Amino acid sequence: METTNNNGYMKGFVPYAIAAAVLSLCGGFTAAVPTSIVNEWNMAESVTFITLAYSLGAAALAPIMGKLSDVLGRRTTLLVAMGLYTLGQLLIAICPAGSLPLVLIFRFMVGIGAAGIAPVVMGYIMTDFPPEKMGQGFTIYMFIACGMVVFGPTLGGIVTAKIGWRAVMWICVVLCAISVVLVLAMVKKDNGPKKSMAGFDFVGAVFVLIFFAMVLCVPTFGQNNGWTDKVTLICIAVAVVSLIILIMVEKGKESPIVSGKFMARKEFILPVIVLFLSQGLLQSCMTNIIVYARYGFGDTTLSGIATSVMYIGMAIGTIVLGPQADKKEPRVVAALALVFVVIGAALQLLLGTTLSLPLTCAALFFIGLGLGGNGTIFMKVVLSGCSPELAGSGSGTYNVFRDMSAPFGVALFVPMMTGGLAAGIAERMGAGMDQAAATLDYCVSALHKVAIVQIVCVVIGIVVCLMLPKIYGDKKEA
Repeated sequence: METTNNNGYMKGFVPYAIAAAVLSLCGGFTAAVPTSIVNEWNMAESVTFITLAYSLGAAALAPIMGKLSDVLGRRTTLLVAMGLYTLGQLLIAICPAGSLPLVLIFRFMVGIGAAGIAPVVMGYIMTDFPPEKMGQGFTIYMFIACGMVVFGPTLGGIVTAKIGWRAVMWICVVLCAISVVLVLAMVKKDNGPKKSMAGFDFVGAVFVLIFFAMVLCVPTFGQNNGWTDKVTLICIAVAVVSLIILIMVEKGKESPIVSGKFMARKEFILPVIVLFLSQGLLQSCMTNIIVYARYGFGDTTLSGIATSVMYIGMAIGTIVLGPQADKKEPRVVAALALVFVVIGAALQLLLGTTLSLPLTCAALFFIGLGLGGNGTIFMKVVLSGCSPELAGSGSGTYNVFRDMSAPFGVALFVPMMTGGLAAGIAERMGAGMDQAAATLDYCVSALHKVAIVQIVCVVIGIVVCLMLPKIYGDKKEA
């Protein structure tokens, strides 16, 4: 892979690191805002749409925003993205009470800003870091993201409880505005591959947006409304039709939004398969542990502590395991990282009728450790061999698949835990158990069942990791 000859690559990375840090901090900081808004406005059924509005912007537009960074330059794209991100937060902060449509629009705007920041940061690492330091660059990026997520929800929750959700939004506005000023001052020129907007694939961009938006809607509506519900089936149908049209439109394009050549490689396909097998464990394990602790024991604090420990595990995995991909074959390191995930999933089998904070924390820590390491390793694998001209669009394309893997995992694993809750409790009560004992017995049984399925999925993921092509030709090159 070609890179620029830049001895000051770390100094040049500082403003991009600031943008990544603010993005992650604000994302964690506002995690509870959708719930707070719908509770204050008595619109509990709308929380899914507020969350989805951000996801549609952040994931579905990632390939488009990444492509724009290739044609406009990184500085311009980063400033535009950060401007949209800041403006969206501001508009939410001042949005009139009860104006749900406006909140959805503003959350979508925030998502678009997020979609533009991540590919630009990753593009800088790909083109300006030396090849042997690329894993280090992705490690720094992932550590910043994980580290900010550890603190964001806790601080945001405290501020929301004490002052309210609008105060959280105003804090984010101030942080974003400061970061925009810093980027303006520190990034003096528009670096990165640049082309003219003439010939930009606007038609392809429209169908990329429609396709990925529908794909993101499928697990959300499938989980909430049912997989055979009319809305879910419409989303699936529109996704299929838009994909067919997209393929026809993009065929033969000199500079498509989504590069088929970039995606049609083992280095892309196999990591994406592993992501879909494993990435959903992050959110689903948190949700399932919450159900286990809250319904089984009436405990509301254990899951929060264990979740923080999981993010600490992710940060450590990023620091310890991620850089190993610069020294050893990434496929070996990735497989080793998933072994830790198997250990964490297996530890859930030891959770029983006695609530154990150490055991719960250990389970989520090992899951976070392995997935945090793989987050960095897969970036190096997927983006290796990507030309500088595709740095933005390649990063954006990978981001959208990475972001889609989590909701699909949640849609698979969470219903296994919660789908039969009422029926399972009723069945046990019919067999003579009292309600408390029946609830606890169901939660333990369901948690163990999900853990076994998770172990199987991750073991398959290990096998897929070992099928990855070698990145290094020999030990000397590594």
